[in-house]
Amino acid sequence: MRWDLAGSFAAYAVPAALLAVAFMIKLPLLRRAWQDPILRATALLLGIGVLVFASLPPANLHRINVLAGIPNFAGLWVYSLLTVYCGACVWLIITWREPPSAARRRRTRLVWMAYTVIIVGLWTTFLLGDHRVERTRDLDTYYAGTPWMREFVLLYLVAHLASALVAAGMLWAWYREVEDTWLRRAVIFLQVAYALGLLFDAAKLAAVGARWSGRDWDWLSTYAAPPFAIAEAVLVAAGFLAGQAGPWAAEHRRLVRTHRRLKPLWQTMLTVTAPAAPATGRVSGAALRLELRRAAINDGLLKLAPHLSPHRRERTRQAALAVGYPQSVARGIAAAVDVLVAADALRAPEGRDPAPQGGHPGSVSVPDSELECVAHALRFHAAAVERFRRQAAAPQRLLPGVTGEPA
Repeated sequence: MRWDLAGSFAAYAVPAALLAVAFMIKLPLLRRAWQDPILRATALLLGIGVLVFASLPPANLHRINVLAGIPNFAGLWVYSLLTVYCGACVWLIITWREPPSAARRRRTRLVWMAYTVIIVGLWTTFLLGDHRVERTRDLDTYYAGTPWMREFVLLYLVAHLASALVAAGMLWAWYREVEDTWLRRAVIFLQVAYALGLLFDAAKLAAVGARWSGRDWDWLSTYAAPPFAIAEAVLVAAGFLAGQAGPWAAEHRRLVRTHRRLKPLWQTMLTVTAPAAPATGRVSGAALRLELRRAAINDGLLKLAPHLSPHRRERTRQAALAVGYPQSVARGIAAAVDVLVAADALRAPEGRDPAPQGGHPGSVSVPDSELECVAHALRFHAAAVERFRRQAAAPQRLLPGVTGEPA
C-alpha cells in the first residue's frame, strides 16, 4: 500500500491554515497602506495560496466540478490559481528586493503579461480538449496523451517550473545582501520552499514523459509529487511568518524581559510612591506595561531626587571596584545604594537624615540607561548592596576594601 499523503484532507488543511494565518497578520497593514506594492504582492500570494490548498483535497475538487457542471473544471480552477500564485511569487520577490524604479515596474509588467498569456492558454486548451472523464487525483497523467489537454497540463507545469527557478535564483542572489536576521531566515525558508517546488515539477514532468514513452510512472505524479507541493506551501508560509511575526516576537520578548528585570527596582519605588493603576483591557500590551513600570520608577526617582547624591554614588562605585566588582556591576551597586539611602532619608523624621555624611545632596537622578543595572544589583547582589548601604548611612566615609569579597 502506497503512502497516500495527497489523499488526506489534513495534508492540505495545514498549509492552507498557515497561509491564512500569515495573511491575517498582514491584513491590518494592508488596510492602512493598500498602495504599498509589497503589501499588495504579499496579500495576493497568501490569499491565492489559501484558495489553492483549500481547493486541492479530492472531495473539494469533486464539489467544484459539480458546482460548475463541467467535468474536471476544478483542474482549470486550481491551475489558473496556481499560475497567479507563481506570478505573485516572482512579483513579490522583485518588489521586495529592488527599490522603486522604472526598471522594476517594467519587470513586474513583463511578469504579469507572461502569466496572463499562460492563463489564457490554460483556458483555451481546456475548452478545446476532451476532458469528459472526471479525474481528481491523476488528471495530469490520465490526459497526458490527449490533444489539447496535454498542452493544458504542460502549460501549468512550465509556469510553475519557471517561477520556481526564477524565484530561487533571485533569492540566492539576494541572500548574500540581506543583513537583517529575521529577513535572512525568511529568505532561507523561501529558498528551500522553491527547491521543493522544483522537485514537485521534476516528479510531475517525469510521470507525464513516461506516459508519452509508454511507461507507467503515474505514482510519481499521484503520490510522490504532492508532498513536495505541500511542504513548499508550509515553508512559504513559515517564511512569511518568520519575516512578519519574527521581529514582533523578538521585540515582545525584549519588552517582557526588560519589564521583568526592572521588577526589583520597581518594588523599591513602591515604598516611596503609590503604585500606578495596572494596565488592563485591550491596551495592556507588553510595551504599555513596560512604560507604566518605567513611569512608576521615574516618579519614585523624582521624589527621591533631593536626597540622591552623586558623591555618595561615586564613593560607593570606587569601593565596589576596589573589592573586585566589574565596572557595570559596580555602577549598579552604587546607584542602588544611593537610591536606598535616599529612600531612608525620605522616610526619616524631619531633621534625622540617616546619611549626614553622605555627600552634598542635589537634584540628580539615575539615568534611564542605568535602571536595569540598578535592578540587577538589587536582585543578584543584594548582600553587597546592603553592606555598602550600611556603610553609606554610617557617620564614617566609605573606604575602599572594607567590605570583603564580592557576593
